[in-house]
Amino acid sequence: MSSEYPIRAVSQLTGLGLDTLRAWERRYQAVVPYRGERGRLYREEDIRRLRLLRSATEAGHAIGQIARLSDAELERLQSRAAPAPAPVFAEASPVQTLLEAVSRYDTQTLEAELGRLALLLRPTDLVHGVVLPLMREVGSRWETGRFRIAQEHLLSGCVRSLLGALVRRQNTRNSRGKILLATPRGELHEFGILAAAMLAVEQRYEAVYLGASLPAEEILHAAHALAPRVVVLAVMEPNATPATRDEVLHVGRELGAASELWLGGSGAASIAGAASQRLAVVDTLVTFERFLERLL
Repeated sequence: MSSEYPIRAVSQLTGLGLDTLRAWERRYQAVVPYRGERGRLYREEDIRRLRLLRSATEAGHAIGQIARLSDAELERLQSRAAPAPAPVFAEASPVQTLLEAVSRYDTQTLEAELGRLALLLRPTDLVHGVVLPLMREVGSRWETGRFRIAQEHLLSGCVRSLLGALVRRQNTRNSRGKILLATPRGELHEFGILAAAMLAVEQRYEAVYLGASLPAEEILHAAHALAPRVVVLAVMEPNATPATRDEVLHVGRELGAASELWLGGSGAASIAGAASQRLAVVDTLVTFERFLERLL
């Protein structure tokens, strides 16, 4: 798996300032990130190369002289400059470290590393650069039998704790309003909805996460009590059954006029085909961020 990181995350992971990163790319083509929907994105091999370049410049080499060297040549420079490799280059990527912790059921390391990254990164960089790649890989390993359900649930619990910490740090006095998030009855996968809650926090909304597999009446009860600007539900394609569709449509019919209803997940489009105009499909988390901006 190759994880992808936005420039702010790369700055934190390599110790290089944003201006330095941009200058090394523009003037020397030290690395060549690719452009995605969220701007420049870097792979793990880019981060490793940037760490090698930083080590070489700290040893006295000019970036203009070494920027075109191969990684192998940079490693030889490093080995000549110091008797032992610097610990930073032996460090696994954050996603790899977290995956290894999940594989060992190592809750302590998992929570500590997620907490460290939460302090270093903005929530949007944490979600797109760490949490989503991690969740995708854990889900893939579960589907192929390399991880067990218990390991997926372990990660879900740690991500819920992380979301709680982000929400607690939020200054609700400057909140742009409440966003209510849940999955309807029968939908147990909560990775996507948790990531959406973190992105809502990033944009200064008060995220209220109710949990997974919640009956329509419970979602509506919370919505009527809190009067959120939006209720966000998520459904995966395997769970987009007629029963789940009825639950979602029931929420849409009974939801107050002041609240919007957004539906995400791979099953959203098939459910929305039978829905009223009150239901907006949020096909990706990038779209979700754009929808949040539209609320302003």
